[in-house]
Amino acid sequence: MTFRSHHVLPLTMCSILLFGGCKPTERDRCTVEGKATLDGKPLQGFHIVLYSEDTGGGGGEVTSDGSFKIHGPIQESEFKVYFVIPADTKGEARAKLEAVALPKKYRKAETSDYKVTLQPGKNVLEIDLKP
Repeated sequence: MTFRSHHVLPLTMCSILLFGGCKPTERDRCTVEGKATLDGKPLQGFHIVLYSEDTGGGGGEVTSDGSFKIHGPIQESEFKVYFVIPADTKGEARAKLEAVALPKKYRKAETSDYKVTLQPGKNVLEIDLKP
């Protein structure tokens, strides 16, 4: 059995895809953390969402002190910021979040006018919305 040169190209391409093609590029290495408040009060219980039509986005839970961290690398881009009540929030907890004076425009990507631009590396956002 002889090794033919026409086998080299497919093997090389497979190696590139397996070992080098899946690495995120530098532009994909944006990390995001920060604090989200409404008139200075933490938006505890909500999930913050960053959305871009071009690159997608990500989200994370807002904790009791208003801090959040969005997991996974996000591509650099401009993002709309909005807040949602997690689907698994039920009963009294859901009613409490629905009663928060968070303006409706900040509850959907289509209506939010709050935008941030992420750069490669660590991005720290301080978001203080007004009712």
